[in-house]
Amino acid sequence: LTNDDRHRAIASCNTIEELCNLMNPTGRYYKLNLQNIISNQQRNVAVNNRFVRNYKPTVEFRQHSATTNYAKVSSWVRFCMAMVKNSEKLAAPKSLKSSRGADEQFEFLFEYVIKDRALRSVFVNRREQVANDHSMRVHGDGCCDSCASGRGCSRHHVGFIPR
Repeated sequence: LTNDDRHRAIASCNTIEELCNLMNPTGRYYKLNLQNIISNQQRNVAVNNRFVRNYKPTVEFRQHSATTNYAKVSSWVRFCMAMVKNSEKLAAPKSLKSSRGADEQFEFLFEYVIKDRALRSVFVNRREQVANDHSMRVHGDGCCDSCASGRGCSRHHVGFIPR
């Protein structure tokens, strides 16, 4: 599917339930879980040993890995809060052209939705760190002279992101 197809599918939903089922067709185990919005799981909460109707619909962001690193947790929470807060108050963005690459989509996300330069910087640095770590795992220090010097892999034509 193109981004335009996805945008049309979302826009064609007429109810919250249709949207939740589009995003999570087989249950709750997706990166963005909307099932608590339509399920009864959180409707009855025990308070002082009595069940009380206390429905608070929630959205779960499941993308982040487990960590106790404060900087990572803090940045992730700020990212999720900015996405929800700004999505609520800003006009819906137009769908991206399918020709847009991941880097351009990343820039658009931070420019038009997240709107936080400091947070963008954190995620740019993290993206570079993950790419460098992956390249080192795949190619190692001694794969070739270019890998050993950190310039990239001439054998596999894979470039490292400069540190």
